[in-house]
Amino acid sequence: MDEKKSIAAEIRDYLARERISREQFAFKTKLGKSTVDKLLTGLYSDRTLVIVESHTGLTLRGRVSEAPAPASLAEAPPAPEKPSIAVLPFVNMSGNPEHEFFADGLTEDIITALARLSWLFVIARNSTFVYKNKPTDVREVARDLGVRYVLEGSVRVADRRIRITGQLIEAETGKHVWADRYDRVLEDLFAVQDEIAEHVVGAVEPHLYAEEGYRAARHQPGRIDAWGLAVRALNLINKIERRQNEDAQEMLRTAIDVEPTYARAHALLGWAKWWSAQCYWFGDRREGYRQSAAHAQNAIALDAAEPWGRMVSGMCLSTDGQHDRALGELRAALRLNPSFALGRMAHGWALLRAGRFDEAIAETSQAMRLSPLDHFSGFYTAIHGLALLGAERFAEALPFLRMSVAAFAEYPGHYNTLISCCGHLGLTDEAQEYIAVRNSIGPTLRLGVLRHNLKPFAHCDTFIEGMRKLGVPE
Repeated sequence: MDEKKSIAAEIRDYLARERISREQFAFKTKLGKSTVDKLLTGLYSDRTLVIVESHTGLTLRGRVSEAPAPASLAEAPPAPEKPSIAVLPFVNMSGNPEHEFFADGLTEDIITALARLSWLFVIARNSTFVYKNKPTDVREVARDLGVRYVLEGSVRVADRRIRITGQLIEAETGKHVWADRYDRVLEDLFAVQDEIAEHVVGAVEPHLYAEEGYRAARHQPGRIDAWGLAVRALNLINKIERRQNEDAQEMLRTAIDVEPTYARAHALLGWAKWWSAQCYWFGDRREGYRQSAAHAQNAIALDAAEPWGRMVSGMCLSTDGQHDRALGELRAALRLNPSFALGRMAHGWALLRAGRFDEAIAETSQAMRLSPLDHFSGFYTAIHGLALLGAERFAEALPFLRMSVAAFAEYPGHYNTLISCCGHLGLTDEAQEYIAVRNSIGPTLRLGVLRHNLKPFAHCDTFIEGMRKLGVPE
């Protein structure tokens, strides 16, 4: 296991040094994205290492590094004490690519319905979607994600009818706990989604189901095309790239035109605009945040139980320095969906900004546990590392911040935190390399600008001090 940890750590360091993303690394090595994701968590074959060595010049086999990666990232996570499940992407069996979003959307909604049950640990959708269109062994999936049960299924659409099959598997033994088939007209799709989720819950823990009760899933729009647009838009937003963000906003505006009362579409449009402002893609950042908050409030007005609306509202309030109100909104999002990994990470970010560093670290750690293979992990590792930096645990923060840069090398904000951390640790040469890259993709680093931007936040002084030690100009 030490060797697996050290190899995973060396590859992550290589990504940071070369300033390439996971996707670029997958293209360079001709490995699939899921293979790269497993490689970076210490799961690989000897053949995979041979391929990586041939394309990178690294020497990986037959040696143990002196600086292994954190066990929580390099090892398959242990299954939690309470019931736990991963829902694999439902397979589109129709032969028509246009029906792909039906399968993706159904998977997402089943995850959402299950995650509303506070007693059930549910892996976030971005981690399970790593396995989309890949041959999988449920036992291997369960080991990778640290769960007891795996749900898989398929969707077949013909004319105006849809057939959905699903099966629940106990991973340790491979036993089929439950299987069923549903034939419905498309207008009944949302009812079928609820029915499947209810059966899964009953199969996993009948006595807990009876005690806790099944929480009804959120109301969906009456038009399938609005729902499909929102599903597609969410996939684009998760890529955190400017063009995809713009396309997602356009899709969500169309979804709202089609179904004006669809709260999730309003919330996701707020999330897309928040990221646009955060990444300086919006001409006027303050206006971007204002529009984001307005869409979040629209979502909440339409559906007070919409967790995405609460999360976006909380992030806008946090960005504005209104910490108590922000934490209230984010706690509301988590009450609505306790396994909302992204919402939990946002809550950790807000806790950090409010100066509650230990709570922030615990919350961001839980978010990464809920979604260990999330392609959005450049954000997850960045905020977890930032929380550790705020607590002045610089050595612990460093590997997470290096990973965040490797995952999203085009975002100056990730570099800022990594540079500050290097300053505190005296890693001057490494920091100067990051400064050069960071200044090439964004405005030149200035302490005065950073101090102004971070003024409402508790970690401001620590962040600035790391930069000052490196001689970053005022």
